[in-house]
Amino acid sequence: MKETPLWYCFFRGLALIIFKVSFRIKIRGKGNIPSKGPVVLASNHLSYLDPIVLVLVTPRRMNFMAKEELFKNSLFRLLITQLGAFPLKRERWDRSAYQRALAVLKGGGVLILFPEGTRSRDGKLGHLREGAVRIALRAGVPLVPVVIGGTDKILPRGKRIIRLGKIKVQVGKPLAAVKLDKNKDFKREADEFVSSLNKTMRKLSDELCRR
Repeated sequence: MKETPLWYCFFRGLALIIFKVSFRIKIRGKGNIPSKGPVVLASNHLSYLDPIVLVLVTPRRMNFMAKEELFKNSLFRLLITQLGAFPLKRERWDRSAYQRALAVLKGGGVLILFPEGTRSRDGKLGHLREGAVRIALRAGVPLVPVVIGGTDKILPRGKRIIRLGKIKVQVGKPLAAVKLDKNKDFKREADEFVSSLNKTMRKLSDELCRR
């Protein structure tokens, strides 16, 4: 596993200061994220700010999928690639992105996934897809549920102007994913794991609302 580069630590520290001052960010449960070894962070998705917020929950370098449209601008592509992003074709099964995600975990890295597949339109947790669970099960790595609140008010869907506000983050305890081989009932295990993740994230969302 590669060490976190100094430039990444610098920009993460700078972002943490900005988010504390401007958005009074509060993060609970950071200790639930393993300090080493492969792990998937499964988060709700409210705003384009969410990947930056997730970078702040752990000093470990993050990796995440981003829709391929974001890579069309060469300058922006360079920026997000350096920050650990790789493209995902959303309209069809993207084997290349799937294999890249597994490679990140095989190398002992941290992978951010948004199980809803897109940003929420009403701020509520939507239907969870199997993608995050499938990757965690295939790799046999723990999956840490995360719920973010407030980013949809600061940078709403369809808007480009950032507003002041408060961001809250709740990190749950890891859900163990047992690596499955082709001889096991993968579909049944994935469905059960999605159900468990859904219940956990909704509970975290309720806890966030009470804060």
